[in-house]
Amino acid sequence: MSLDKFDYVLALAEERNLTRAAKKTFISQPALTNYINKLESQLGIKLFDRTVTPIQITRAGALYIERMKKIQMAENNLFSELRALGSQETVFHFGIGATRGSHWLPFLIPEFCRRHPEVALQLHEHGEAFLEDGVRQGEIDLAFGALNTSYPELVYEKLTDEQVLLAIPRSYPCVSSLSPQQATPKSPILLDAGLVSGLPFLLPYPGNGFYRCAQMLMTQAGVKPGRILNYTNMNTAYQLSAKGVGCLFITPALFDRFLPHLQTQLAFCTLQEPVYTRSSVAAYQPDNPRRELIAEMIALTRELLLPCLTQPEQANF
Repeated sequence: MSLDKFDYVLALAEERNLTRAAKKTFISQPALTNYINKLESQLGIKLFDRTVTPIQITRAGALYIERMKKIQMAENNLFSELRALGSQETVFHFGIGATRGSHWLPFLIPEFCRRHPEVALQLHEHGEAFLEDGVRQGEIDLAFGALNTSYPELVYEKLTDEQVLLAIPRSYPCVSSLSPQQATPKSPILLDAGLVSGLPFLLPYPGNGFYRCAQMLMTQAGVKPGRILNYTNMNTAYQLSAKGVGCLFITPALFDRFLPHLQTQLAFCTLQEPVYTRSSVAAYQPDNPRRELIAEMIALTRELLLPCLTQPEQANF
């Protein structure tokens, strides 16, 4: 259960393919297969179901990954604090979901680092339930995301509202008759839930920031999905949905400037009116000693990022 090779497990969980995971971790496929075999033998349980394509994470695998991420974060925090004691530098732990992070961090981090070269910035890209728990335990100074906002000991500041739509491959009969100008992210159509029940769906694993949202929307609409493919990375799921693999609940604002060519392959729908929106918030402890850095990161987000989300045509990613 060595942490130095935990990236092998994460790569396989994200890629769901041994060849791609091996390439991502710069080892051979036989070496990766051998490591996973030894790890599962040591644990006495299967972490992955490799008899299906794409490879699936088992319930034990999901639990293992969740707990190992916490151990990895604790180890990283320890090393950061030890380095800070030696150099007297300030360590600032910033958490954000992986999908949101891939879109937001290139906006925020360069300017933050330019302003604070003396600060050792540590990024934590995990599921939002994990991030919120990290803030509560004092392991993360500031977290961004669609958080639970139910912990009275934390301060929550609203950043922006995001629409949640259902993306459906345009090859599916329920939307195949729509023109390219219909069912766009800016003009979604209201669709009867009965038309999507029984269709394949891409759904997040528990712990993923979108898990609660997707489950709630399906329950409210009475949607009963057909084949389910679980994912941990929404960037991957978005591309798979565009290829016709399944329907996907998504926040289009995160993808307006990334993979724009895929939008024409998907019909963007809502199962209710008005369109469901969720709030993205910042969370932190009120007595955090790095309160000034927290305030500045939130201010940078409002200054540099949020105007681009509300006026994407003026954005310069």
